[in-house]
Amino acid sequence: MFGLVMLFHQERDAVADLEMQVLTQALIDAALVVGGRYYLPYRLHATPEQLTRAYAQAPKFFELKRKYDPDEMFQNYFYTKYGKFNQSKLELTNPLSRSNLFLIQDFRLPESPVDLQA
Repeated sequence: MFGLVMLFHQERDAVADLEMQVLTQALIDAALVVGGRYYLPYRLHATPEQLTRAYAQAPKFFELKRKYDPDEMFQNYFYTKYGKFNQSKLELTNPLSRSNLFLIQDFRLPESPVDLQA
């Protein structure tokens, strides 16, 4: 077993954040293809599907959270994004989700800024 830690320097604007989200999802897909997982960082770029594939116990965790906190008094951004969606339907709320898995060496960021209007 081994782990990789990466540090990325990026611009701090909407385009750069969107590009980093695409890259992060590609890296997660690459890890999942080989049976790996990803670290649950503070940036919530993974799709709900990726979370469930990497952490099969996540639905049970959220079920227990709702059992012991039925009024959802305790929440954070992680729970809001991943714990509140309908687990039985696994609704993907992220428009950048891709079902195609590809290798990291085949991934390239676009030469021009991502069109946010598309």
